[in-house]
Parts: sequence; structure tokens; C-alpha cells
Amino acid sequence: MHHNQSRADLHGWAGARRAAGWLKRYRRTLVLRALYGAAYGASTTGASLLVVWLSSRF
Repeated sequence: MHHNQSRADLHGWAGARRAAGWLKRYRRTLVLRALYGAAYGASTTGASLLVVWLSSRF
């Protein structure tokens, strides 16, 4: 009984470590996607502001 319990705990620990590794890898993907999204948003906002500034001058 006790031996089975320890095996169950070991299995749960392996699953937790696998989930932690997956979360770390997924978090890196989310950070990269957020950075790309921020850069894209900044570039489009800058372009639209530039267009508004140029149209207000001419």
C-alpha cells in the first residue's frame, strides 16, 4: 500500500515537472508573441500618426 502511494507521488511529480517545462516553453512563446504584437502596434500607430501629421501640414 505504502509502496503504491510513493509510486503515485513520483508519477504526479513527473507530471508536474513536465507541466512546468511546458509552461516555461509556452510562456516564452507568449512573450515573443506579445513583443511582436507590441512592435506591430507601435509601427502601425506611428505610421497613422505620421499620416495625420503630414495631412495636417499639407
